[in-house]
Amino acid sequence: MEDNPFTSLVRGIREEAKKQIPAFVRLGEVITPAPLKVNVAQTIQEEDALLKSSSLTEFETGEQLLLIPIENEQRYIIICKVVEV
Repeated sequence: MEDNPFTSLVRGIREEAKKQIPAFVRLGEVITPAPLKVNVAQTIQEEDALLKSSSLTEFETGEQLLLIPIENEQRYIIICKVVEV
């Protein structure tokens, strides 16, 4: 069965809108702990683009992080580690 053309149009508009609306928070994943590299929104952010809470001391590969984008998503503040419940 083919997609309804209106559904396809709405889907396309939503995808474009997501690109234009600034994110309030982002999830990231630690790629390497030293030097720290984090995958955020499908881009690799290195230490010089990251700030963190002083209470965060060590990171492990694969950990999920909650980040706030700043400077037009050119830098990120790591707020905390995120774990499953």
